[in-house]
Amino acid sequence: MIAKTLRAAVALAALVSLSACAGLKAVPAGPYASGGNQISVGRTWTDMGRLYDASKGVRMLSIDGPQLNRLFVIDGLKPGEFIIRPASKETPTPTWKAGLTPTEQVEFLADSLVAMQYYRVETENLRPVKVDDRSGVRFDITAQTVDGLNISGIAQLVEAGDRLYILLYLAPTEHYFGATKAEVEGIMASARVGA
Repeated sequence: MIAKTLRAAVALAALVSLSACAGLKAVPAGPYASGGNQISVGRTWTDMGRLYDASKGVRMLSIDGPQLNRLFVIDGLKPGEFIIRPASKETPTPTWKAGLTPTEQVEFLADSLVAMQYYRVETENLRPVKVDDRSGVRFDITAQTVDGLNISGIAQLVEAGDRLYILLYLAPTEHYFGATKAEVEGIMASARVGA
């Protein structure tokens, strides 16, 4: 009887694991596109899918799992759209507005990270980038999780027409960020935007 119950529990655990992974898919080395936001990856990543509380154009990729590294590929936000869905009318989240200055774009992303439950969000080292023939900005990020884990990141924002294309990478400062920083900068350098 105990063996039968144990087998049933193992079968149930396996079923739950498989259902949790149903939305995951491998992203092999090479080109990857999420709408008009196109990048090239140098090794296999996992497409974790859409986040339940994010805008429909937000995809998350990871190498080691979302707690260890996250690359958000955000496809051309339109004016009035957000990265993270508001929890309620009383707690709105930042919405994109076309024509913002690069500094205002950085502030929009930093405020969106706060809405995603990151604390002590700081941005620094703003530098211009060119993606296709469009000007954009890349910058570094530091933050903390609700549990106090130090997070480092890099973001790249490019406005094309009235849309904002975002690549955002976040990982724990200790080990994971440094181990993948050069790779992520290469991915950002490969970016193409537009439909």
